[in-house]
Amino acid sequence: MSSRAWAWRKARALFAHAFANMTEYRAEIAIWMISGSLPLVMMAMWIGLAADGPVGGYAAADFAAYFLVVFLVRQATAVWVVWELDREIRLGELSPKLLRPIDPLWGHVVDNLAEKAVRLPLVLLPVVGGMWWAGARVPFTVESLAGFALLVAGAWVIRFFQEYATGSLTFWTDQTAGLERVWFTVSVVLSGALAPLDLFPATVRSALAFTPFPYLVDAPVQALLGRLTGVELATALAVQAAWGAAFVIGARWLWSRGLRRYGAVGA
Repeated sequence: MSSRAWAWRKARALFAHAFANMTEYRAEIAIWMISGSLPLVMMAMWIGLAADGPVGGYAAADFAAYFLVVFLVRQATAVWVVWELDREIRLGELSPKLLRPIDPLWGHVVDNLAEKAVRLPLVLLPVVGGMWWAGARVPFTVESLAGFALLVAGAWVIRFFQEYATGSLTFWTDQTAGLERVWFTVSVVLSGALAPLDLFPATVRSALAFTPFPYLVDAPVQALLGRLTGVELATALAVQAAWGAAFVIGARWLWSRGLRRYGAVGA
């Protein structure tokens, strides 16, 4: 059997195990979905503000479409690997995983993807129902759908490896949970989860364009809504890819350095 076929066989086995495990915790996944309902709260607030007329070019139906897609994006890119790494490293649970013939990274990746396979069908129903109720229109085109899919995938890569990098800091400190909370708070404010970035001052938007935050939420949403097209879409994809590569490299470097420290203390 070739190495590629063997790798594919291992990947299928990992995913099948993770998917079976996730289907046993559907109620827990539903709770995670509810805990991520902040975009729906913000939708209600902005729809109320737009009741007497558009705000910054957004009518009530536009706000509904925006925040329903925000809800979808955040559900599709939810990651929890920082908490797993924090526990595994501090409590020594990582040790038996290091004895297996596969990098622990791939176990976390597959767990995340399997969870999405269970979560996303549950998410689509309220999103589609909300769109119909609000009279929101989404201009589905090949460009908008392709751009949305690529940007969502890129957002997940950034979130996953940012958390993996933060979690790897547990090799040196027990304050990773606090660091992650700071990142999460900043991300919520600057990613477009609380308000479309179109409503921010132009100088703020220009500065944010060089950070990873707009590409976590606002860019995928605007791509699906047809507000991010052509050169702007290509630029967003390029900048997001650069940040994704930076986080992948940073996370793997911290992990490799951290393993040396982990082994040195006899864990």
